[in-house]
Amino acid sequence: MPPRRTIELSAIKRIENEAFKIGGVVSLAQGIPSIGSHEIIRSSAIEAITKGQVDRYSLSAGISELREALIKKYNLDETESDVIITTGAIEALSATFLALCNTDDEVISFSPYYAAYIQVVKISGATIVDEPLLEENNWRPDLNSLRKKITPKTKAIILCSPHNPTGMVLTKEELEGIGQIALENDLFIVSDDVYKDFYYTNERPYLLQDNPIFRDRLIHVSSFSKNFSLTGWRVGFLIGPKKLLTPVFPVHDALVNCAPVVSQYAALSALKSEEKILAEVMPTYLERRKLMGEVLETLRDYLDFAWPEGSYFFFVKIKNLKDSEKFCFDMLREDKVAVVPGSAFGPSGEGYIRLCFGRSEEDIKEAMTRIKKYLIKWVAANQPT
Repeated sequence: MPPRRTIELSAIKRIENEAFKIGGVVSLAQGIPSIGSHEIIRSSAIEAITKGQVDRYSLSAGISELREALIKKYNLDETESDVIITTGAIEALSATFLALCNTDDEVISFSPYYAAYIQVVKISGATIVDEPLLEENNWRPDLNSLRKKITPKTKAIILCSPHNPTGMVLTKEELEGIGQIALENDLFIVSDDVYKDFYYTNERPYLLQDNPIFRDRLIHVSSFSKNFSLTGWRVGFLIGPKKLLTPVFPVHDALVNCAPVVSQYAALSALKSEEKILAEVMPTYLERRKLMGEVLETLRDYLDFAWPEGSYFFFVKIKNLKDSEKFCFDMLREDKVAVVPGSAFGPSGEGYIRLCFGRSEEDIKEAMTRIKKYLIKWVAANQPT
C-alpha cells in the first residue's frame, strides 16, 4: 500500500548531501552559523552534566526554569499563555500543524518561503497556498492580495520576519495589518521568528508577539539555533495561548517526549547572558554581510539582488536563469560550491539562488570566487540568441 502522503527531501538537504559525497566543497547552502557556541553556554552545559541534571527526561513541556525565563522575557500572562520547549523550530512547526490542521485545510504562506513549510504543512494533510512577494515591490506583502487568497478552507497564515530567504523585515504596520486580517477571518497565525536577532537597522524588528491584541490567535515559534549557534543542540520553543497549545502539547510529546535536556540547560544559560552574547557575535554578521554584498555588487552585469535588512542570507536573481536547481547542482559538481536553488522556496523563488553569509570569512571569500568563475562560464554558454 502506498504511503498516505509523500514528503520529499528539501533541495537544501539534497544539495548538502551531494556536497558531502563530492568532498572539497565550500558551502553557503544550509543556514549554519560558523561562529561557535559561546563559552558561557558550553560551561553551563558541562556544569549541568556534572551535576547529573541531564540524565533523565524533563517534563514534556521543558524544564521549568527555561519556561519561566521565556515567560519573563516575553512578558506573558501565565494564566493565558503557555510555553513548550521543542526539539528545534522544525519540531515546533510540525507539532503545531499536525495538531491544528485537518485534511483539506489551507495554510497561507508568503512565497518565497522557508522550504520546510511545505513539508510540515503537507504532513498534517493541509495544503500550502502561496501569497507571492515580488522583488519589484521590495519583497513587501500586498494585503489586498492576501485577503483574496482567503477561502472557507483557510485555517492559518505563516509569517517569517526577518524573512528567510529574502532578508526582508516586515514593518509594524504590515504585521498588524496581517494580524487584523487573521482576526477578521478567525485564523490562527504561526510567526516564525528564528532570525529576530539578525537585523541591520537601528531598531529591533517588531514582532506581532509585542501586541497583546493578537496573542489570542498567535503561535510564536523560535529557536536558539541561529542567534546562539546551537544548531546541533536541537532546542527551540513555542509560545501561544493555552487554547491553541493545549492540543499541540500531546503531539509534541508523541513526537519527541521532550527536548534534549542538556540543550535546555544550554538554552537557559544563553537567555541569562543574551545581551552579552549577542553584543559579541552580531557585529560579525554585519561584517560578513558587507563582505559578500561587495562581491555581489561587482557582478551586477550577471545578477540582481537587494541588500538584506535581516537574517543572514542574500537572495540573488541570476539573469535569464530558468532552472535554478539545475544551475546549483551543476555549479556544485563543476566548481565545488554549494548554494540553494530559489525553487526550493516555492514558485516565487525560481530564477534565484540563496547564499548564506553566516559562514566563515574564508569560506565566503573562496565560495564567491568559485561562484564568479562558474557564473561567467554559465553566462557565456547561455547567452540568449
